[in-house]
Amino acid sequence: MIIDFIKYFILAFIGSVAPAIVINIERRVLIWAGLGGALGFCIALSFNPASLSFSIPQIFCGTVVVGIYSEIMAKVHKTPSTVFLIPGIFPLVPGIAAYQTMQSLVENNTQQAAAYALNTIFKAFTIAFGIMIVTALFRFFRKALKHRFSQ
Repeated sequence: MIIDFIKYFILAFIGSVAPAIVINIERRVLIWAGLGGALGFCIALSFNPASLSFSIPQIFCGTVVVGIYSEIMAKVHKTPSTVFLIPGIFPLVPGIAAYQTMQSLVENNTQQAAAYALNTIFKAFTIAFGIMIVTALFRFFRKALKHRFSQ
């Protein structure tokens, strides 16, 4: 089981670094961006190691971890958090569900396509919601600390 986690960690790392290279992220933070994606994927995987088809709570937990990691690393490396956030969520994107939606549409199975599409949309909204929650909380705490120390 630990070997599977190491394998998935490496694959998620590659799955985060590759889009980071494509969107031209600085070389000095490239490894850190990959680690964020690998960390989020492994956290999501740890809730149900038997299945790689993540449920909505798994995706939410993985996204929250990536969001927190991104905000912390943004402070450490003095870069925007999106540098770590965008590549970090790539391993959590529901690509299989989107593929199954298209495959069902091509096979003219509209009922199954609707179910897959709804699943894909819920997972995508879960990613957006997780990012929004973390970003809003960090902004709130930053503003509160700034206000507290400015008096």
